[in-house]
Amino acid sequence: MKLRFLIPIVLVAASWQLAAQDDPAPDAPPAESRHDFRYSIAAIDDATVYSDLQVPLPKLLNQLLLEPSFTLRYKPRWSFSSSLVALADTYTDSYTQLRVKETYAGLSAGDFDFMAGRRIVRWGTGYAFTATGVLDPPRIPTNPTDRLNLNEGRDMVKADYVHGPHAFTLAWSTAALAPAAANLHDTTAFRYNVLAHGFDTSLIAGDDRGGDAFGGLTFTRVLGQAWELHGEAAWREHEAILLGAKYTTHAGVTFIGEFFTPPNIPYYRDMAISPLAPRQHYLFLDAGKNRLRERPGWKEWDLGAYVVANLNDRSYTAIFDATRRFGNHLSTYLHIEIPAGKPTSDYGSTPYSTATSLGVRFQL
Repeated sequence: MKLRFLIPIVLVAASWQLAAQDDPAPDAPPAESRHDFRYSIAAIDDATVYSDLQVPLPKLLNQLLLEPSFTLRYKPRWSFSSSLVALADTYTDSYTQLRVKETYAGLSAGDFDFMAGRRIVRWGTGYAFTATGVLDPPRIPTNPTDRLNLNEGRDMVKADYVHGPHAFTLAWSTAALAPAAANLHDTTAFRYNVLAHGFDTSLIAGDDRGGDAFGGLTFTRVLGQAWELHGEAAWREHEAILLGAKYTTHAGVTFIGEFFTPPNIPYYRDMAISPLAPRQHYLFLDAGKNRLRERPGWKEWDLGAYVVANLNDRSYTAIFDATRRFGNHLSTYLHIEIPAGKPTSDYGSTPYSTATSLGVRFQL
């Protein structure tokens, strides 16, 4: 009796075993590639018309830019990146130029990261101004976003060490390959960064060869989901102070405000400012929104406007930007600058009443 019940159980178990043998084995996960290659390319045709020129120069500037970039990573340790700009413009004469924005090699080893080459480094927290960005590309308040991507990095050797919330950076930058007009020097700089009590804080110190030593402090503090406060304080012969804030509404409109007061020394001085002028005070106000989704048919649009002003001589420049995207690769834009002030003032001495730029951008 027991044998009759045992035979079906054995047959069922055997069938399960055969079925398991017939099922194909699951595919093994593919091996991770040791190489990671990413690239992008952008082409821009930009035409700028100057109104009421007060100098004997053409009223039309046309620029054609080709901007390729790529990054190659080998395993998680090695990397190589490069970003170039080929520029051709027609103004007083036809002119072509190749700019190396960045080209550097990197190595990661545990908590250490090493880098050598030309790279854009930003230590300052300001949007339009900086007091402590000793290795940053030059800040142009009337073009804080570098809208044509023409900024070039510094040639440097840099080492980073990260341990928990602490980050240490030591950099040495050479001015041997920098343009003479850039007025750069060999720079040794150190930065210590830590996140403490909600404040992202950095201490910066260093020295310019042939110049004075410098020191600085930066902070950024995020309050909730709408507010960000940031500031910088530096000492380079005299003190320089920057205080700013950013506020984002529920609708996605962003407001930025900054107050900046640098000493009137060669490192900070605007070319339009006299060496005999007193300490300067600047104000930057910005409002903008990307992708106007709340309005039907406007989600492809980005709009923005900002003003940069010299509070000493009451001159200013007002800027308006509008961008319209067509799909993922093509966009057109309008950029208008309107300076105002006395003819001898900082922004009032600009030799045109308006500058209107129209452009087409293709990116891949």
